[in-house]
Amino acid sequence: MSNITVTEPRLRFPGKEHAVAFIAENSSPFANALIGITYPDPEYKINRSASSPITVLEYVTEGEGEIFIDGKWVTAGVGDTYILRRGEEHHYRACPHSPWKKVWINYVSDYITPLLDAYGLTTGVYRSENARTYFEQLLDISRTPTANTNTYYLIADCVHRIVHSVAADRLAESSDEYRIREALNASVYEKLSLDDLSARLHISKSNIIRVFKKSYGVTPYEYLLNLKIATAKLLLKDTKMTVREISDRLHISDEHYFSSLFLQRVGMRPREYRSKRSM
Repeated sequence: MSNITVTEPRLRFPGKEHAVAFIAENSSPFANALIGITYPDPEYKINRSASSPITVLEYVTEGEGEIFIDGKWVTAGVGDTYILRRGEEHHYRACPHSPWKKVWINYVSDYITPLLDAYGLTTGVYRSENARTYFEQLLDISRTPTANTNTYYLIADCVHRIVHSVAADRLAESSDEYRIREALNASVYEKLSLDDLSARLHISKSNIIRVFKKSYGVTPYEYLLNLKIATAKLLLKDTKMTVREISDRLHISDEHYFSSLFLQRVGMRPREYRSKRSM
């Protein structure tokens, strides 16, 4: 992030991010907090070392992006909250074809790690119906012209409520939809049929389609196909694998079908996409 303008005790980012910082005061319940909103930017990416004291809580309102978790890129889309804990490397980026818009808080405090531990929340992407309310409250707080002691406690309260709502919704999920999504996320490099999914999760095929589409707006087949196409784009951009090798790796029928499917979903064939992304 460049050209940071500091205005004590808060700072702002120009351009495609707007952020306001709250620096610790004597009675503050946290060391500092940076509340912001990121606007769609296909070039957006963040890399943060494990030595950083920051815990990140973010909510995606539009588009999608990816977070590097446990050795793989995990997609976060509209309605997702993701948490990146302090003491770990943070790597996340917007998806170029549909870059995210998101509301976030970078939080530094002594109690945030024990709080996340108490709620059983690890670094990851979560679905929470109520989290957006508290992220929007944080944005409202950041827009106030002046800050006082009460402001700092309101921020801490919002953070606690975000953590609580994420944990509560995680436990409250019937979690058929959560289990289905996790199984799909883990199957990008597999050939997975609805019969396979039903047998693996012990859920009927009709229920799989019904509960998943109700929660995510697409069928499990469409969701997995979107994941495979997104992964194919990364492999085309970041590796030297041939189109056929990528097709085989993703278990997408054959090279010609994969090329036609990619054209249908992305608007260009795989080789053209690789050529343009390498320019």
